[in-house]
Amino acid sequence: MRGRGVGGGRGNVCRFIYTFTRLFIYLFFIIMEDKSKIVLHTCCAVCGAYLCELLKNQFSEVLIYFYNPNIYPREEYEKRLASAKKLAEIYKMEFVEGEYDNENWLEKVKGLENEPEGGKRCLVCFAMRLEKSAQLAKERGFEYFTTTLAVSPYKDEKLTDEIGETIAKENNLKFLKSVELNQEKKEIWNKTRELARKMEFYHQKYCGCQFSIYSK
Repeated sequence: MRGRGVGGGRGNVCRFIYTFTRLFIYLFFIIMEDKSKIVLHTCCAVCGAYLCELLKNQFSEVLIYFYNPNIYPREEYEKRLASAKKLAEIYKMEFVEGEYDNENWLEKVKGLENEPEGGKRCLVCFAMRLEKSAQLAKERGFEYFTTTLAVSPYKDEKLTDEIGETIAKENNLKFLKSVELNQEKKEIWNKTRELARKMEFYHQKYCGCQFSIYSK
């Protein structure tokens, strides 16, 4: 009787170890899957302040990509660039500056100069910047990309998500949608403004392009 009892105990221990090992392996791969790398297209440091805080806990690596050829004039571009670099330094994230090809941007939006803010010109502008972000993600072997554009209350996050998802499918990537942040947009905006003030980032007075200046 005692021998059978000992054997049964050993069998239970073995089954426990086997079950625990399988569970450990399962959780390990879930964690590894969640800890992917992401390119964060950053329109400005203000919109990126709290988003970086959220993403650093969700991804193993966050690359801040400053590609904004729409910004005008060059002096304004440099101010926003400096704050974006400061953002990367604070969070100890890699920073990549895209080419400032404003002439190319103007060619892309030609004929849409009189469009209102949020109109067709903005859609072309969003797509141009997100396409470059996706290209960088592929080059670096990153699985995800997203943008700070959706954080701003002046931008329609449904449009940026739609454009981002379309580009992601074309490039066999994943686009992190605003709804996947699991926080209300208003809450994210309030927190990012508070952080931006504490970090003393430059606060711009208009969206970025020369047409948004004139429409103020």
